[in-house]
Amino acid sequence: MKAVSIEFPEMVVELYGEEELKSSVRRLSVLELVRNGKLSSGKAAEILGMTRWDFMELMSDYDIPMANFPPEELERQAKERGLI
Repeated sequence: MKAVSIEFPEMVVELYGEEELKSSVRRLSVLELVRNGKLSSGKAAEILGMTRWDFMELMSDYDIPMANFPPEELERQAKERGLI
């Protein structure tokens, strides 16, 4: 792992607590990478030290879809299955 230093207003650190702030920033950063398709859910779970199932529940808590297919792909799959 590589350490990164981020400055926050003192009030933010006091309200969160230093360890909780570090944990939250890490968790939210990983979630954002998954949301943007830059990181797989399996790798994200590994980075956060969670099971894949627990990470998928966390994704649900933040309204991040488990699969993010473009509309064209969904239409193609539906046609292949005779659904449309």
